[in-house]
Amino acid sequence: MDKLRDKINSLRAEAEAANGRADTAEDALKKFSILQTEREQELVSLQNRIALLEAEADRRDAQLSEAKQLQKDSEATLNQSDVLVRKVETLEDKLDSAETQLRDALENARRLDLENEKLQRTLIQYEKDKERMEQKYEGLQKDFIEAKDELERTLNSLSDL
Repeated sequence: MDKLRDKINSLRAEAEAANGRADTAEDALKKFSILQTEREQELVSLQNRIALLEAEADRRDAQLSEAKQLQKDSEATLNQSDVLVRKVETLEDKLDSAETQLRDALENARRLDLENEKLQRTLIQYEKDKERMEQKYEGLQKDFIEAKDELERTLNSLSDL
C-alpha cells in the first residue's frame, strides 16, 4: 500500500514537473513570437527606409545628371562653371552618402532576415518540444488516473475484507 502511495506521489510529481516544463515552453514560445513580430516590424521598417533611400538615390542621380548637363551648357562662363562644379561635387557627396546609407540598410535587412530565420527555426523546435511534452503529460495523466483507479479498487477490496 505504501508502495502504491509512493508510486502515486511519484506520478503526481512527474505530472507537476511536466506541467511546469509545458508552462515554461509556452512562455518561451510567447517570447519568441513577440520577438519574431518585433523583428518583422523592424524588417518592414527597414524595407520602407530602403525604398525611401532608393528613391532619394534616384532623385540624386537625376539631380546629378541635371547638374552635369547644366555644367556642359554653361562652360562658356568660368564663374558659372565653378558654381556648377561645386554643386555637382556637393550632389556627388550627397549621393555617396545616400548610397552608403542604402548599403548599410540593405546589410541590416539581410542580417535581420538571417536572425528571423534563426528565430523561426528555434520557434519550430520549441513547438515540437511543446507537443512532445504535452503528449508525455497526457500519457502521465492517463497513468495517474489508472493508478488512482487501481488504488481505489484495492482500497475497496481491502475494506470488503
